[in-house]
Amino acid sequence: MDHFLAPLTPPIHGCELSSQVRTALWAATAGANVIRQWVGRPTQIIEKGVGDLVSEVDKQAEKAVLEVLQADPLRATIFSEESDPSILEGASQCWYVDPLDGTSAFLFRVGNPFPSVLVSLYCEDNPSAAAIVFPLTGEFFYSHTGLGAYKDQQRLVLPSPTRLEDAWIDMNQYGNARYETGMFAYLRNQLRTSQGAKLVTSFPPHSGVAMRLIDGTTGLCAVVHDNNSESVKQAPWDIAAPLAILHEAGGCFLSLRTGQPIGPRDCEPMVVSADRKLAKQIIDLVS
Repeated sequence: MDHFLAPLTPPIHGCELSSQVRTALWAATAGANVIRQWVGRPTQIIEKGVGDLVSEVDKQAEKAVLEVLQADPLRATIFSEESDPSILEGASQCWYVDPLDGTSAFLFRVGNPFPSVLVSLYCEDNPSAAAIVFPLTGEFFYSHTGLGAYKDQQRLVLPSPTRLEDAWIDMNQYGNARYETGMFAYLRNQLRTSQGAKLVTSFPPHSGVAMRLIDGTTGLCAVVHDNNSESVKQAPWDIAAPLAILHEAGGCFLSLRTGQPIGPRDCEPMVVSADRKLAKQIIDLVS
């Protein structure tokens, strides 16, 4: 791939949807443009844990994102993956930032070129605005609560319902097997039986899987994410933006344990789907 990719510019429609979406889009785009500059270049890799990597690219992308958010008049608290939270006393609103979601796949060039930058605004733990930018494909996803969810200026529409026996389910597992939960392991086996799904996979660890449930680019029907409080895999910055966009489009993030909707700070195995009935069928396999 060309090392000199032209800078991305946020879609006009998204910037006009609301001031919060505009800020989220410009912040995520700033991070995405840093990532585009690093394509194909060597970078230092730091191992935070087994299968959990961070690089110079993450840190430079985060710096670009935070510069936009810190200049915003909203002055909300900022929680970002690679730095300590910037907490403003009394702030009821907060930004969640993942400056490079899918670091491992990006660094090792594994699978589809789908790293992304995730930026979302929450008010009193409820989603307000969100933006997800894919640096290598130039795709923009964004939403504002009550105003719709969009990809590249086109409103996202849920796919037709799918029966479990006809569905493709992806299992997002830990890189370090010691943290795998028994519930996740049991479900993975149940899905590969006659009562399970048509196709069960475990993608290379890349970003944006939730967006592929609603953008029509794949036949993926649901994703099951493992999560263990001993070593959190799906942290708030991983969950917040996809949850906001998928929820606004009509999809769901549900607890595998209770079947109830989860928030970005809930650390437990979860089912993500555009089809709530399908998600419930998956949950029933372990209930």
